[in-house]
Amino acid sequence: MNPDDVSVFLVEDDEDFRDALADCLDGAGFQVRVFADALSFYKGSLSLRPDVAVIDVNLPDESGLEVLGHVTALGVGAILLTARGTTSDRVAGYEAGADIYFVKPVDTHELIAAIRGLAAKGRRRREAVGRSAEAPASESAAAPVWLLKQRSHLLVGPDLQVVRLADQQTRLLAALALHAPNAAPRDDLLAALGHNPEFSDRQILDSAIRRLRRTVEVSAGIPLAVTTIPRVGYALRDGIVLDPN
Repeated sequence: MNPDDVSVFLVEDDEDFRDALADCLDGAGFQVRVFADALSFYKGSLSLRPDVAVIDVNLPDESGLEVLGHVTALGVGAILLTARGTTSDRVAGYEAGADIYFVKPVDTHELIAAIRGLAAKGRRRREAVGRSAEAPASESAAAPVWLLKQRSHLLVGPDLQVVRLADQQTRLLAALALHAPNAAPRDDLLAALGHNPEFSDRQILDSAIRRLRRTVEVSAGIPLAVTTIPRVGYALRDGIVLDPN
């Protein structure tokens, strides 16, 4: 594999270390993009999916262990960088989805070899999937899978789009997800919004659903599949994973 064809995302908040490592990887022929925190990484991923992500554990806005959950779900090679080298730290990193775990200071020759190996492995896997898992034209596409980070009020899309939600929108979407793919009753959804179902106008819920749909479609570029179930409530047809963080 030509190194110039390998895209690497480096997520590291230490500016000096980040710049030095980026220069090293660039010198090895990789296409390198750098990010200082998790959110900028998510936004950068909207336009390009890397072959390999190199992620520091201690990011200012989110743990690198949490970021791993996003990149591994897309089949992207994941390398974790950290100053912590105990057995329990390594186990936590691998359980979170790291392919390779490096303790700082990093041997750059070994890191470059690891990136090349992961990139080649990932491309072989994608090529195999493309050959063997091509669906018949009559079959509908699989529903998108989203990740809802409840404490952060972030919805991460199937292509790592990042949507910032209001607190009420987060609670509404979580309530829909708990019932999915079945219909969520109106009373449950109103309660999630903080309203007493006995004394609330049904239009409150309808308006909240419309705002949620609009927020997601404008920010992510694809619609959120929430359908109206007459006399019952609403049903979320997309897949969604709830993350309490």
